[in-house]
Amino acid sequence: MNQIVKAETAPTMSQATTSASVFIALVVILAGLGMAAALQVGSIASAVLAVVVALTALIVSPALLSIARTRA
Repeated sequence: MNQIVKAETAPTMSQATTSASVFIALVVILAGLGMAAALQVGSIASAVLAVVVALTALIVSPALLSIARTRA
C-alpha cells in the first residue's frame, strides 16, 4: 500500500525537470534585476555579486536538473 501511494504522489520526470528549470530561470532573472538595480545606484560590488549569482545558477543548473531527474 505504501508503494502505491508513493507512486501516485511522486512527480513525473517532466514535472521535476520543469520545476528545476523554472527555479533556475527565476534565480537568473532575479540576479539580472538585482544587477540592473545595482547599476542604477552605482554599486559595482553589488553588480558583480549579481553576476556571480547568475553565473553560479547557470553553472550548477546541469547538476540540479540531474538531481531532479534521479528523484523523479
